[in-house]
Amino acid sequence: MIELSKDDMKCIEEFESQTGAAVVDCLISDAAVAFIVKQGDLGRAIGKKGANITRVRQAFARQVLVFEDSPDMEQFIRNLFGSIAVKNINVHEKSDSKIAYVTVDEQDRGNAIGRNGDRIKVGRSLLQRRFSCDLRLVSK
Repeated sequence: MIELSKDDMKCIEEFESQTGAAVVDCLISDAAVAFIVKQGDLGRAIGKKGANITRVRQAFARQVLVFEDSPDMEQFIRNLFGSIAVKNINVHEKSDSKIAYVTVDEQDRGNAIGRNGDRIKVGRSLLQRRFSCDLRLVSK
């Protein structure tokens, strides 16, 4: 079970009121606010021609990342990368840890990492929270 702080709850309430999408989890970092929305609510979160997400970004005055939830770890990882083509996902399990190696094209590496590494940092944190798994990016 994920514990949410009062700040997390306030962000979720604001996001849900602005978009109408149901939020499953929220992660606040210095550079961005990330939301995991219920399966099927990603379109509602973004809105027609991006209207909802634009309004949310203005309200939070920082980068806002939105990902669709999935109970399947591999699908959740694919959702973290959105439109970036994920070629392969290999999960290595050791006695006390899991690491997911995600392979993307070399030309997509920059987008996968994000500005100042924000996307990959948020992705690692969310994957750790949801599945107790670390994330490593591999490019070919």
